[in-house]
Amino acid sequence: MPDPRRILVVDDDTDIQELTRAVLGGSGYEVAMLSSGREALQAVRSERFDLVLLDINMPEMDGWETLRLLKADAAFRDLPVVMFSVKGEVRDKVHGMQEGAADFITKPFVVDELLARVRRVLEHPEP
Repeated sequence: MPDPRRILVVDDDTDIQELTRAVLGGSGYEVAMLSSGREALQAVRSERFDLVLLDINMPEMDGWETLRLLKADAAFRDLPVVMFSVKGEVRDKVHGMQEGAADFITKPFVVDELLARVRRVLEHPEP
């Protein structure tokens, strides 16, 4: 049996972390939780993840800066990042895609939509 897909959820809201862990973990994914972009950068350098679910609004280092740093590093350029934010305006979504995000999920999220988008990104990675 193959190893479960590993998802790193980066969000400073513990309620969102727990809900996301329950939803993704309950669907067979292995889920790790972190609260900052700096922690996320350290984690992807030391562990293997198949996808990063990344909040935009975080203290210290926001999701935009974290995304830029991930995509600028050749070792992580192909790691799919899905932006995850209450900022659901079209300009935010377009900005995320222009910066290299694989998708954008608006919070509060609908469970079925979260799972469908995560599955799509994991099953159909961009070249």
